[in-house]
Amino acid sequence: MVCAAKHEASPIMAKAVNETEVMMVPVDTMSEWMSKYKSWYQFVIETYRARFDELLVTLDNVAFRSMDERLEFYLKRAKEAQHTHQIEISHQEIANELNTSREVISRLLKKMEQKGMLALHRNVIELKNI
Repeated sequence: MVCAAKHEASPIMAKAVNETEVMMVPVDTMSEWMSKYKSWYQFVIETYRARFDELLVTLDNVAFRSMDERLEFYLKRAKEAQHTHQIEISHQEIANELNTSREVISRLLKKMEQKGMLALHRNVIELKNI
């Protein structure tokens, strides 16, 4: 929203994993609603706060957690976001998102499978005890 208000391109990229509807609000309308509707203003502020909290959690994970902890956290979040125990994703896609190699992710997923936490299928991870 800040980039739109400044008429700048945002460096943020979003990826929809399920069919999604997107609602676009013109910048002028957004500005008008900010001053006219308290509920819109609160929504915007709460959204900023939630994204900032996510940023802090991500920073904490990257700085202070091991890769296996980061992978487990990633899978839990994917399960919650997609409302399913079967995550359709490749090892390479996970590696890209966690900024590591596919080999590391494959090895850790295999270890988690041996512990009974998940089952691996072709481009599908079935979460069991996560």
